[in-house]
Formats: sequence, structure tokens, C-alpha cells
Amino acid sequence: MEVLRPQLIRIDGRNYRKNPVQEQTYQHEEDEEDFYQGSMECADEPCDAYEVEQTPQGFRSTLRAPSLLYKHIVGKRGDTRKKIEMETKTSISIPKPGQDGEI
Repeated sequence: MEVLRPQLIRIDGRNYRKNPVQEQTYQHEEDEEDFYQGSMECADEPCDAYEVEQTPQGFRSTLRAPSLLYKHIVGKRGDTRKKIEMETKTSISIPKPGQDGEI
């Protein structure tokens, strides 16, 4: 089969080009068990990156970020913030423009 003259198939009065599919197999493909086992090595280690505290309303965690990044978290007309809040079922409070603080 030539690249410039592929095999044509006619279906319901329309012509379609049939492209060859070549699947590649790799000699050193890993088993799924090995892949997941390696990624779980650090699962027993404590995560000290963010402190999470329990409140009467639920849980709360804060992080510090430069005020220059606030606009990326909020997004245009607050769309990004609303999307994050809906997907994660959280509430995000961001300091007012020009002020540094915790998110």
C-alpha cells in the first residue's frame, strides 16, 4: 500500500480512506502490579506540607501564595474559583487585591 494511494472504502455513497494501523509492543512492559507497587512506596510517610484542622463546619487548611497568583486562582469573573469550589466541594477565601495573606 502506498502512502499517496491509500485503499478506499465506499460506505453509504461516501468514500473513506483506510489507514494502516501498526501497533507497537515493547519488550520491557511492566505488569500493572509492579507499576502500582512503586507508586505506593511513600504512602506510609506523613504529609507535613499542609496542616489540616477540624472545625465545627468541617475541615480547614490554609496555604500562603504570592498575591500575584490570586488572579489565576480566581480566574475571569471568578469562574476558575467557582469551578474549583464545585469540583472539590470546598469554599475558597482569598485576601482582597493588594493584600498578602493565607488562602
